[in-house]
Amino acid sequence: MVLNEQADLPTQLDTAGLRKLGADILRQSLFSARMSNATAVQGLREAITRILTSLGDGTSSDNLAEARLKLKQLGQLLGYDPKSGFPGETAEPAEAGSLRDLFSTNRLNLILKTQEMMTQGAAKNLWGNEPDALEQYPAWELVRVAAVEIPRGEKKVKGGLVEVPEDAWDTANGRWVAALQATGDEDAQAIFDATGRMVARKDSAMWQALGDGEGGYDDTLGNDYEPFALNSGMGRVEVSAKEFADLGGSVTDIESSDTDFGPDTVKLKKSRFDADIWSELKKEFQAGESRFSVKLEVTA
Repeated sequence: MVLNEQADLPTQLDTAGLRKLGADILRQSLFSARMSNATAVQGLREAITRILTSLGDGTSSDNLAEARLKLKQLGQLLGYDPKSGFPGETAEPAEAGSLRDLFSTNRLNLILKTQEMMTQGAAKNLWGNEPDALEQYPAWELVRVAAVEIPRGEKKVKGGLVEVPEDAWDTANGRWVAALQATGDEDAQAIFDATGRMVARKDSAMWQALGDGEGGYDDTLGNDYEPFALNSGMGRVEVSAKEFADLGGSVTDIESSDTDFGPDTVKLKKSRFDADIWSELKKEFQAGESRFSVKLEVTA
């Protein structure tokens, strides 16, 4: 990811509203649900840039703590109050310290870590789709790469955790199977049925289906790379050509897929959006930096 190629998109939309804008707009824009102050979004950009540029030197965790502190200070400087939002705006009250509190530790950790993980996932797509890499490792496997407090497939209730198999990644009625049903990937289906492993070719539509939340999941990010959903510890590892063939997968005519953060032209169908969301999108797009970096084509 080249962060400074993204356009800042301050917006009052919540997460569900942002998802309806489509992956093209989101990849072109640095966004945070309900963060309407452009100075705050610019502060996020600068904080994330510092973290991303330190990924290779082992100091990203220190920069994360520093960025979180500076962003909290920025929130105070801008007069942000979780109960009323930024001065002069009308916002739904948020409980201090909750994820709806824009400058809470939990919220900032989620935003900063998600951006860091998206950068790593996008980079993995770039080098994983190099011709040599495709020849040697033509498939990805979805596996747990990071621990999370409550993994998908479980839900915290009073007294402990309960299983929610339809929300899990690898259950018979979970996210991987929903993506299989949406894409009809026969190789991935056969491998899952035989082994329970979530393996698909690198050029499979499965990865975009996971990011799109096929099956009705509303916590996904629209990416064909990890993180596929907010607060997810699932990622991909490469599967060699021999292992994939042993599993029954086909490695012929595999296609390289380009990964970027939005095309030069974004095409939007007006009928896809509710009237209020369309109005907000059009207003923010025309007023923001996006108008200098992409062309917006609108169809009925």
